[in-house]
Amino acid sequence: MSTVPSHTNSKFRFTTVTAVVIANMVGTGVFTSLGFQLLEIRSGFALLALWAVGGIAALCGAMTYAELGAALPRSGGEYNFLARIFHPAAGFVSGWVSATIGFAGPCALAAMTFAAYATSVFGIGDSPWLRPALAAGLVIALGLAHASNHRTSGGTQVVFTVLKVVVIVVFCVTALSFVGEPQPISFLPQAGDAGELLSAEFAVALIYVSYAYTGWNAATYLSSELENPRRTLPMILFSGTLVVTLLYLALNYVFLSVAPVDAMRGEVEVGYIAARSA
Repeated sequence: MSTVPSHTNSKFRFTTVTAVVIANMVGTGVFTSLGFQLLEIRSGFALLALWAVGGIAALCGAMTYAELGAALPRSGGEYNFLARIFHPAAGFVSGWVSATIGFAGPCALAAMTFAAYATSVFGIGDSPWLRPALAAGLVIALGLAHASNHRTSGGTQVVFTVLKVVVIVVFCVTALSFVGEPQPISFLPQAGDAGELLSAEFAVALIYVSYAYTGWNAATYLSSELENPRRTLPMILFSGTLVVTLLYLALNYVFLSVAPVDAMRGEVEVGYIAARSA
């Protein structure tokens, strides 16, 4: 019996699954990590290099998973790969850890960050229960939308992903268009930048960047529901990861161009600070 599943009843299109990859990657990391990177790194070139290196690493990972997904075209991601390459027990452990920590943790953090930004931007109060309530409500609402049916789930994913990308692009263009005087920071290589690129601080900062790039493997969880996954899965993983890499580079360029470094250093809400400074 063939181990390759039938794809005659595929439910998700190329654009839908690409949106899944982009949405899974673009989360809280890019909007919160720059402030911590600025605690140790001051060079604009080194800071953008962080995000370029992270993007290249993510693209390498995406292409590796594309090969695995094309060879083992079933839904499940790491569960499928480990169970079929090594042993079902390895797949079970991976799936259990992903379900309880790998997925639940980032969802909770993204919802909490959304609540923090919403209360800051709209000034809707400092009640101790407001942010947790907003975060929980967001998780429940999106969970219900995705649990209803494939059409609603896919449509919700595409709409929110397009909205997310449009907001980022509009923010970048608007911030650069209306900023009075750009910040005195150079994005070209300067004397001493090589030392920062090879420093321990740069390596530590890559941890934050790596977190921001997580999610490029999302399409492998839906392989069985793709049309011709051997052909489309590599295209989805590469295109989604490339789009996010370009968005991250643009965002950090804008953050550093419009907001004072001292105002962002050690702060979580760097996006809000940059928007207020533009």
